[in-house]
Amino acid sequence: MDKKEFVNERMVTDLPGCMSAIIKELEAAGKYAAVHTYTCTLHSFTEFSGDTSGLLPVCELFTPGRLKAYQEWLLSKSLSWNSISTCMRTLRAVFNRIFPVGSSGYIPGLFNDVYTKVESRTKRALTQKQMRLLLGADISLLPEDMGRTLAYFLLMFLFRGMPFIDLAHLRKRDVQGNVIVYCRHKTGRQMTVRIPKEAVPLMKKFADKRPNSIYLFPILDSSLGNGAVLHRCYLDALRSFNGRLMKVASVLLPGVKLSSYTARHTWATLSYHLGTPVGIISEALGHSSVRVTETYLTPFAGERIDRANYKLITSVVRRDLSKNVVCKILYSSEYIDILLTK
Repeated sequence: MDKKEFVNERMVTDLPGCMSAIIKELEAAGKYAAVHTYTCTLHSFTEFSGDTSGLLPVCELFTPGRLKAYQEWLLSKSLSWNSISTCMRTLRAVFNRIFPVGSSGYIPGLFNDVYTKVESRTKRALTQKQMRLLLGADISLLPEDMGRTLAYFLLMFLFRGMPFIDLAHLRKRDVQGNVIVYCRHKTGRQMTVRIPKEAVPLMKKFADKRPNSIYLFPILDSSLGNGAVLHRCYLDALRSFNGRLMKVASVLLPGVKLSSYTARHTWATLSYHLGTPVGIISEALGHSSVRVTETYLTPFAGERIDRANYKLITSVVRRDLSKNVVCKILYSSEYIDILLTK
């Protein structure tokens, strides 16, 4: 069976048709974040291909040269490498669905020359000092919307780096005594988080007190049900949250960027620097594997190695007044200046 017959057998003659079918399946399963990713990738790849007819033959699109050109086009649009990886991994999932491994149309190594990794290339975490400042801030002195935003951010940190989407979907019934029991929105994995005493005043002050609302916090509208409309409501809430976080940062941490990711990354990296094993951090965050957690921590590995090097040096090089040895370590500026004079 040749490639054309293989594709027709699956009633897939063009990429839009194939991806539209997948998108409908995702919508039916309530996976609206994936719907958004597939839809954006389809629109992007269609724009790149320049085909306004809507007919993009699968057999002609999935070639190493075309994928490489698409990557260069995405770079010209100033997309980050992680965004490019998302597009490529989405297309790879589509390709593997149309042409399973071992089928006549399958092309081994098709995506080898494009970027499909997931890495954290920037430091999104706050320092311990910065986080302490936010935890100690007087929320009552901030405008109401900024105070509520800071409270949500702090709760995300206190709840073991809870993602904003999970905080937004917390239900009143999820609070069971001194713990919160909920399912991660992304993976469906059940999580149990003990409520620290620092979180209690924030929960009492900013909880949704409307008796007809099922949600713990007034972020989502429970009257919207659980479909696509509710997901759009969440996306609007996320955009507003990130916008207000920028205002909070401008007041409390000038020059520092805050986003919905920051609380989660901060919890992970501060735990890492305290010596918590990566496996425990991974479990606390509800990650599917330790490899996912490592993408959070990669930017900080160098600092930990530097500290290990410092400990080694100071264990070997002792201050010897008789030889007038001066060893000066300056980590705050991320460089080492060792001056040895005899």
